[in-house]
Amino acid sequence: MDTLDQNIELDSDKLKITNSIKQNLITSAKWAKFLAIIGFIFTGFLGIASLIMLVTALATGFGPLILMGLVYVVLTVVMLYPGLYLIRFAGSTQKAMNTNKQSEFDYGIQNLKSLFKFAGIYTIVLIGIYILFFLIAGFSEASRFF
Repeated sequence: MDTLDQNIELDSDKLKITNSIKQNLITSAKWAKFLAIIGFIFTGFLGIASLIMLVTALATGFGPLILMGLVYVVLTVVMLYPGLYLIRFAGSTQKAMNTNKQSEFDYGIQNLKSLFKFAGIYTIVLIGIYILFFLIAGFSEASRFF
């Protein structure tokens, strides 16, 4: 089963990639490529801002700014991953739809799965950080009464 056609059968369930689905995947891949490029541009801006912040912090010796610059560097590295997954999804999906290669389609969908997995983990981490901040704020406020 190396080709994508209008009647692909997977296991006992009959999954078909129709022309409509194919066109939707091509359109989705184009938008994914656009979003990935925009994401890379903004990640580049974030990287430049973090380097400027670090250079300024080191020149002035202002400690909190150094910490903030390091946080921005970490965020810059972390934010490269969604763009990478999107650009891989877009490229592989477009190639698969044009050449009917199953392996390219599989790789594109695998990167789409990785993008959603990354977004889910990132969301869980952010919720955890928010909860931690609320707990710290609550305990510091409660300690004023005792």
